[in-house]
Amino acid sequence: METIESGSSIHLTTCGDAVFLFTDQGNLICAQLTPRGYREISRAHLLEPTLPYGSRKCAWTPPAYANRHVFARNDEELICGSLAAKP
Repeated sequence: METIESGSSIHLTTCGDAVFLFTDQGNLICAQLTPRGYREISRAHLLEPTLPYGSRKCAWTPPAYANRHVFARNDEELICGSLAAKP
């Protein structure tokens, strides 16, 4: 069963016929968004949210993408993750 994200922000970046969604909880989701609906392809938790927002913490900074990698940061760390397909 897929988990629907709800929060204060989601950064969207298109990639071919898919979209990368980076959530305020530090999750990176690859999905297809069509007029027929949402289909999640994959999901990974990249980092912990650290910035206070009301009663919870958020990951506000949008990620950067380069050379089939994603770069994401919070107030404590910077991570680099591969987006290359596994053989």
